[in-house]
Amino acid sequence: MPKSRRGGRTSTPVLAIWGLVMLLLGAGVGFLFSGAGCNRKDRSHAASKEAPPKPSRKSAPTPKSAKAQEPAPEPLNPEPRKEEPKKHEPEPKVELPRFALVIDDLGYAAPELVTRLCSQNIPFSVAVLPFQEFTKESAEIAYARGKEVLLHLPMEPIGYPGPSKNPGPGAVLYDLTESETRLLVRQALDAVPHRKGVNNHMGSRITPDRKRMTWILEEIKARQCFFLDSRTEKDSVAFDIAEELQIPAVQRKVFLDDDKSYGEMAKQWERAVGIARKEGQVVIIGHIYPETVEALEKLIPKSKDEVRFVKAGALVK
Repeated sequence: MPKSRRGGRTSTPVLAIWGLVMLLLGAGVGFLFSGAGCNRKDRSHAASKEAPPKPSRKSAPTPKSAKAQEPAPEPLNPEPRKEEPKKHEPEPKVELPRFALVIDDLGYAAPELVTRLCSQNIPFSVAVLPFQEFTKESAEIAYARGKEVLLHLPMEPIGYPGPSKNPGPGAVLYDLTESETRLLVRQALDAVPHRKGVNNHMGSRITPDRKRMTWILEEIKARQCFFLDSRTEKDSVAFDIAEELQIPAVQRKVFLDDDKSYGEMAKQWERAVGIARKEGQVVIIGHIYPETVEALEKLIPKSKDEVRFVKAGALVK
């Protein structure tokens, strides 16, 4: 700062000029700095609009779904997995052979014996003689208990009219004419209610005769019945003619009670079971004897797991 030549004091005009200069200088410097600051602010504002935001250095949090997909850590000492018990599959059922039991000669036996016979809780068939004292009652008893009813048609045997060779009332005899034969068959069919089929009672003189068996079987076909050949004669043609006439038919294989002792009946029963196993089916015929009914009460329960009991009509072809 200049000093005055007198006493070292600065003059007032000089100070005023100096102050003005300093003021202008300060204003200029301030203007320069303020301009630079504004330019920096404009550039940073523009840059902030153009440049995308920088990602944060902190890692983004893992979504909950991703966490759920991460496998859980294995335990240090995992317990052994218990195997689920295998489901038990039922074994296929083995088809049992069919066993058709037929009891002949109902009609003259007391109804009490017929009721006892039909109390067996299996399907089977009964053959009822026509024109007997208990013909209708026997058929009704059997039908009411679910048994199959057949007409047991009496026919002339070889040796008629000798002892024990009488086929009973209304029998088809060899010497009858065609019209007489047909009429007797129709009357016998009408005499037995609920009949579904027909089998022969005796008949060893008739069943080998093609002409007479044709008359008989044509009448049976007209009533829509099936035919069971009892095979009382080895030379019977009854089954063959039934097939020719397209009548459903089947044949007997075993007689149960030619001998009425229990031991012999048990043998014939087992023979029938053996045939059923071999051929798939069998027809066994017994009679309404008290001994036979008693034997059946023992034999039937023993065989329920060996054979399937059916009615004779189930086996016709």
